[in-house]
Amino acid sequence: MMLTAALTVLLAAAPLTTESMEQQAAQHVLREFERVGRRAPAQDPALAEAARRLAREALSTRNPSGVPDLHSLTLAVSDSGAADPSPFHFVIRAWAHAHAIETFLARKDFNTAPASHFGVGVVTAGERAALFLLLADRKATLQRFPRNFPRAGATQVLCGELTPPLTGADVYVSVPDGNVERVPLMRNAGAKFCAQLKFPKVGGYTVEVLGRSAKGPEVAALFLVDVGGPSQRGGEEPVAEPTTVEEARQAILRRINSLRLAYGLSALTPDPALDTVAQAYSDRMAREGFFAHVAPDGTDLRGRMAASAPAYRSAGENLGMASGPLSAHFGIEHSPGHRKNLLSTQFTHAGIGVTFQTVDGRPQAIVTEVFSAPVQLSARADPVVETYKALEVIRKQYKLPPLKRSEALEQIATDHVKRALRQDTPKAHLPDSNVHERVFRALQSARSAAVDIYVAEDPTAAPESKSLLDARNNQVGVGIIRGDSLTFGKDRYWVVVIYTTPR
Repeated sequence: MMLTAALTVLLAAAPLTTESMEQQAAQHVLREFERVGRRAPAQDPALAEAARRLAREALSTRNPSGVPDLHSLTLAVSDSGAADPSPFHFVIRAWAHAHAIETFLARKDFNTAPASHFGVGVVTAGERAALFLLLADRKATLQRFPRNFPRAGATQVLCGELTPPLTGADVYVSVPDGNVERVPLMRNAGAKFCAQLKFPKVGGYTVEVLGRSAKGPEVAALFLVDVGGPSQRGGEEPVAEPTTVEEARQAILRRINSLRLAYGLSALTPDPALDTVAQAYSDRMAREGFFAHVAPDGTDLRGRMAASAPAYRSAGENLGMASGPLSAHFGIEHSPGHRKNLLSTQFTHAGIGVTFQTVDGRPQAIVTEVFSAPVQLSARADPVVETYKALEVIRKQYKLPPLKRSEALEQIATDHVKRALRQDTPKAHLPDSNVHERVFRALQSARSAAVDIYVAEDPTAAPESKSLLDARNNQVGVGIIRGDSLTFGKDRYWVVVIYTTPR
């Protein structure tokens, strides 16, 4: 209490301006990172400009909560000249200027966020004030690129450099009709890249730079471009929103498949059973007033699928909420975890649920996207061969070198998976079999070994594991057995996959 009182007196001693509050807030950010021994992020003018805009919007009566949706956040960051996708952010609103900065100076919880750059903005309206903080872990440095072109037909070269460990850039452009196009690179030298972007039509475009590491692809930069004059997007939705569930399903699926095709992946097939699962969950979230992958009674996607859908070998779920279904999907597209579902090679079918409602006089759409693949492995198919094919597809998707099939690793994997089933223990280290020790005894050329072991209805539902996505691994062996387990159920495939790195 004494500290708070002293702070209030200090603040009252000098007139509070937006500039002085921003300076105090910026110093607090630097001190808090240094206090916990972390390198302080750099102040970024573009992020500061975006933060001021978002603070201004937080005071607007059009935004009751003050927290921006992902579209508004992306638009503000992009228009400022930055290109950081989904930066960490929070806002403080107060009925007195001093209370806004007092509340922020008491915050000690933002220094755990990954951050290389930050911006803070303060805006006042009468006695009210809003303070907005943006923290970005910058993955790419881009040369200055216009965010607006007055006429259609413009072209512009985009150059930049990825931040380690990212390398091997890919550039994609979403055009006004929602299609996604991959842009050929003019230069691709490790982390450095250049590409010539074309804007043939009037409307809003999304430019995305993707980088790769051993963990797989990652969105490194994202910004929006308007063609045909200012305010093509403005404060409104980027496209006309569907008004019925069926229209929304078709529009969202078109965007999903356009994105997948741009990445060289097959389109997803609409599935009425998955539509039913997704729609029921959107309706439930709206009816019960929650928004989460796990319902209040503890049920998750696995339980919802088991209760309402046919047998599927794998499943994933995306959730989005915004003023319209396409705006909700925009947030899904640019969320790394959700995007992984959109681009997964494991999924072949999709179901979409959309519930329209009005909250505090404002329209709201809750979108549920469910992805899966039905169990289709025929009785005559060789599960080992099909699993090798599934691994090859995933490696190819991430542009990783192919894995060489090793007979020695396959023998170890096959023997170990039999022991694992007998002991009902899917682990790489069993009392009578340690996979790593057996690999090093059998292959003196192996520098390291990694093991994935899983139980599934379909053995080709291989997890996109760190081992599979490690470019250093060059050999693989698969062992599979089908059997009953007290823990995992009857008639399941037990799978062991061994990877090795050469010396």
